[in-house]
Amino acid sequence: MPRKNRKRGRPIGDNRRFSVRSELRRQPDIQKIARAVVALAIAQAEAEAEQQARTAKGATEQTQDGESRDA
Repeated sequence: MPRKNRKRGRPIGDNRRFSVRSELRRQPDIQKIARAVVALAIAQAEAEAEQQARTAKGATEQTQDGESRDA
């Protein structure tokens, strides 16, 4: 008889309490901030490029459909 897979640990819906506390620093971690800003800029540029590619593809498809109907 096959064994049933059982998940161990807390159930997903179980209430958990988290506490987040700030840590006061005299100097901010500029390298960490810079990496985060660069990652956000790259993600935004990729999203914009993908959107432009979709828009350009849709425009060329509409143009091609219009030309084939006239022919």
